[in-house]
Amino acid sequence: MSGNVADELLCEIRGKAGIVTLNRPEVLNSLNISMLEGLHRQLRQWSSDDRVRLVVVRGAGKAFCAGGDVRAVYNARGDDAFMDRVYRVEYELDEYISRYPKPYVALMSGYTMGGGCGISVHASCRVVTETTVLAMPEVAIGLFPDVAGSCFLSRCPGALGLYAGLTGARMTGADAVYLGLADFFVDSEGLDALVEKLARSTDPAPLRAAARTPPPPSRLQSLRSEIDHCFARSSVAEIVAALASSSADWAREAHAAMLAASPTSLEITFRAIREARGKSIRDCLITDFRLAQRLMKGHDYFEGTRALIIDKDRQPRWRPASLAEVDPNAIDALFAPLDRDELSFEPALPGSPDAADEPWQAGCTQRLEQ
Repeated sequence: MSGNVADELLCEIRGKAGIVTLNRPEVLNSLNISMLEGLHRQLRQWSSDDRVRLVVVRGAGKAFCAGGDVRAVYNARGDDAFMDRVYRVEYELDEYISRYPKPYVALMSGYTMGGGCGISVHASCRVVTETTVLAMPEVAIGLFPDVAGSCFLSRCPGALGLYAGLTGARMTGADAVYLGLADFFVDSEGLDALVEKLARSTDPAPLRAAARTPPPPSRLQSLRSEIDHCFARSSVAEIVAALASSSADWAREAHAAMLAASPTSLEITFRAIREARGKSIRDCLITDFRLAQRLMKGHDYFEGTRALIIDKDRQPRWRPASLAEVDPNAIDALFAPLDRDELSFEPALPGSPDAADEPWQAGCTQRLEQ
């Protein structure tokens, strides 16, 4: 899962901005471990560099970041040391971004999925465009919305976070703003000019100006009452039944997506999002680490990756194969504390928000004005 980080992570200081470009466009800028480590290292350097007033992270090509390097994880099956390291490195980075002491501007243009959400949705300033395609599609490959996805999905309006996590639905930039997963909507053609303005500016005026540009209508906002009706239920089985009784196109799509997903992943996701309400990003990441380490010793993740990514036959054979067969005790065991080193975090930097105490972000404008 490693590569030449100098080529895959382009870093420069331009004016007052530290600019990072994820540079693996041929794989939609998916994150390998050298990129995760390199980004964390660069952010640390810039945190104490007086030349850098803010950081901008963007992707090369048509994607911001479509997630982690799933193939590398698949190829490392059985390597417990690798699984510990890769998830520890990723989650430590996500937590660090959530409390970064300088404005961290994520340009979430194009595909922004899975691990790509980890390095963007937790940012202090999140910019989307008309090309943004945001999703947490992990249930389709036998995983769950990790990178503290449970934290930000649990804060979405109504039951929209459960809908997004349980179906892996793709959201537009306008949807992301409505769900609270992004702050600003700008035209993609204006991103380069925005970066240049940020690099030259001594105050956050360019982003404040962008904030005055309203996004187009959100489809999910228009569907919220219908989605709430189906997803505000007390179990995954009840949600599936509610979707089956609806004739709406969105409901049929959601029903089909959930029937195709790993039953175990659906139960994990449902519980994780419901329990994340009021929890900190750190607490959610600790839970994610427990879940990920155990799932890496199981069947569904590797079978889902085989079916959707490797062989592409789209015929995963889940174990267990249905919701009715999922043992609640097995789900409890996945969430239980580990019998070895848990994920842990360093103390917050002086002057930065403490992710252990703050359940969620204070907001982009507030962070910019500090």
